[in-house]
Amino acid sequence: MDLKLGGKIALVTGAGGGIGAAIATTLAVHGCTVYLGDTNVAAASKVAAECRGLGYPIALDVGVASAAADAVGRVVRERNRIDILVNNAGILKTGHVAEATLADWDDVCRVNLSGVYYCCNAVLPAMSAQRYGKIINIASVSAAKGGGAFGNVLYGTTKAGVVALTKGLARELAPHGINVNAIAPGVTETGMTGPLLTPERRRDVLAAIPAGRFAIPDDIASTVALLASDVLGYVNGATIPVDGGYLTR
Repeated sequence: MDLKLGGKIALVTGAGGGIGAAIATTLAVHGCTVYLGDTNVAAASKVAAECRGLGYPIALDVGVASAAADAVGRVVRERNRIDILVNNAGILKTGHVAEATLADWDDVCRVNLSGVYYCCNAVLPAMSAQRYGKIINIASVSAAKGGGAFGNVLYGTTKAGVVALTKGLARELAPHGINVNAIAPGVTETGMTGPLLTPERRRDVLAAIPAGRFAIPDDIASTVALLASDVLGYVNGATIPVDGGYLTR
């Protein structure tokens, strides 16, 4: 399917690996010029090299408001617009909530929730001026579960905040031609989750997924591409599970 994304300008956060890398390369396949934001610029550079000459790594710590503004400012200076923002960057703290420190809470909130807000806030002037924009936030099924497979209450709480933020922004920004949606991936085979999936936990989690497999990054990336296009232009404020049916149970 031709999603007519050729020539669109995108910024993907957390693009140095896993889901973010898949999103960046998928958007490039569809013809987008993609800026790959990550704290690990070397990793982002490697992914950018796979983006068909359309990838540009950029240093970005989403949890710092000035860094988000600087990254978006660079994109707009170089391209005179920004069409797509994918808020993918996130960190995971696992274990029982009683074992979490206040520093853990602050870290997870800073990246997973404040980082989304900072990046959204940074693109609003340009997207409002051009009266066009697609914002896709990567949430999680853990938002609906108050945590998830790894006892990640802190993570799930921040992702629930992302879902609420998505709805509010969609309502307020629709009159400016900006769509805001979220994707809620299920457990996905990435470098972040792989070490946490002991054989016992892998068995138990798979038993809860009707599809009988974990997600792979491309499952999420293809959904992002659809939401980034005008094919789903009337979808706004939605959180779409990409979870193999996990939330049906």
